Amino acid sequence: MPEKNNRKRYRVSLRTILNGRILESDWLRRNRLLIFVVVVMLLVNISIRYKSEKTIRHITALQDSLKELRSESVAVAAELMKMSRPSEVMDRVEKSNLGLEVSKEPPRRLYVDKE
Repeated sequence: MPEKNNRKRYRVSLRTILNGRILESDWLRRNRLLIFVVVVMLLVNISIRYKSEKTIRHITALQDSLKELRSESVAVAAELMKMSRPSEVMDRVEKSNLGLEVSKEPPRRLYVDKE
C-alpha cells in the first residue's frame, strides 16, 4: 500500500490569523521565499504604476502648455501682420512726426561692377 502523507492538516481560520498562530505554520515556513517574491513583485508593480501616472500627469501638463503657447504664437503672428501693413506703417510714421514721406518713384535696382 502506498504510504500516506503523515502531515497534520492545518485549518486556517480567522481566529488563527488574528492571534498570530498562522505565522507558526509549516506551510508558511515552507513557502516563505515564494511569499517574499510575491510581495516584492507587488511593491515593484505599485511603484511602476505610481511613476507612470506621474509621467502621464506631466505629459498632460506639457500638452496644455503647448496649446497655450500655440494660441499665443498665432495671436502674435496676427498682430505682426496687422502692424506690417503699409497703411499701418504710414499711420505710425505720421504719428511719430519723423518727417518721412512716401516716395513717388518706384524703387530701382543698383548694379555694382565687381572689380
